[in-house]
Amino acid sequence: MPTLRQIKIGPIVRGERDRRTYGDVFRHREAREMRHWLEARLARKVDEAGPPCSGRVTRCYKGLGRQFHDLDGHSALVKCFLQQRSRMPVSLDRLDVAIHVRLGDFTAPIANAANQNSRVPLQWYRDAVALALDTLGRKQVRGVLFTDEDPERVIADLGLNGFLPEPPGNALTSMLQLGQADILIGSRSTFSLWGRFLGAQSAIWPAGFDLARYAPVEAGRDIFL
Repeated sequence: MPTLRQIKIGPIVRGERDRRTYGDVFRHREAREMRHWLEARLARKVDEAGPPCSGRVTRCYKGLGRQFHDLDGHSALVKCFLQQRSRMPVSLDRLDVAIHVRLGDFTAPIANAANQNSRVPLQWYRDAVALALDTLGRKQVRGVLFTDEDPERVIADLGLNGFLPEPPGNALTSMLQLGQADILIGSRSTFSLWGRFLGAQSAIWPAGFDLARYAPVEAGRDIFL
């Protein structure tokens, strides 16, 4: 999760619905949790090495570390933690397909498909939806679109049938709901990677996207189109 709280000028200037300050995603700590937090803050910090020891806090890594490689195998634990501490209720309904379209703060599509901060062409999303339908063996699915732009306009631009805009919530509830999809169609964004980490059974990525830089690539689960 991003360091809390953040103040970003870009989302305000661009008029994005989600200002991405992240200060309102978690409920307030209970007294017991506040005590544990304070104890951890005051305890001696050691880097991960050797068996756990009482009276100190074991630090696995600082900063971004190796990103989702460091969290591999712990998705259920992290998901449970986030669900329990979310300020808003999280829908646990399963989805057939979830699409994340990142546009607002990304540059226009370019030839270098490996560029992390460039938009994925809308035609690619249409092709990815067709692949998802074929994979699921259906002509119509229960799908939800997640985007930083006007969702109704993006759904119309993509010509999506059976897809709804993401339900009201915040960044945390959106990431958790991305993880409720049988197939996730992702953008070149760590937001999509959080959805994949939190439970998407299969994910479709743009060809050339260097997923291995951020997370372990799983054959049969990660599809590059």
